[in-house]
Amino acid sequence: MDALRIDWRVASPDGAVVAWLERLGLSLSEGIVSLGPVVLSVVVSEGEDVDRLEVGGDAREHAIPGPDGVLLSALGWATVDAERLAAQLGKPLVGEPQPDPALGATGYRVASASLPLVLLEPATEGRIAAALARLGEGPVALYLDGITLGAGDDATPLANTGTGRAGRLLRPARPSGPFVVALEG
Repeated sequence: MDALRIDWRVASPDGAVVAWLERLGLSLSEGIVSLGPVVLSVVVSEGEDVDRLEVGGDAREHAIPGPDGVLLSALGWATVDAERLAAQLGKPLVGEPQPDPALGATGYRVASASLPLVLLEPATEGRIAAALARLGEGPVALYLDGITLGAGDDATPLANTGTGRAGRLLRPARPSGPFVVALEG
């Protein structure tokens, strides 16, 4: 599988997102960090483009070693209709829908060889509804494996996430995300 790039657009190259990622052990080298087959790129942007995730292109030119054991388990994609989006992607939904109370969503896993996706439909007027209102449909959450959180990290314990696993939601900079969920087990 080719590496894929996910861009996290920020207002400042030394802002809170970068400090927060580094506190999680995700040290950025030239603005990027490898998460298994995915490269997370922090891109400085202006205006309405800040605090958003975008799926970039091929990331082979950024072939850098990532932190040991830290992987992107799934990308959460906000949508108003998971079945419609899965059909547009040409990928079937798999497994049972999973409640994600912290994001105010229901998660639907998509069968995908290239990038594990969880389609997040709003179930309440919560975080996913806010993300849809601010940004429209698109990538909104990173579900990470291999992150060790310390006692001082501001994270909400979750019995279940859209992936069907327990985890901890790190406090986002905005109520509309992007969201980072450290998965357990």
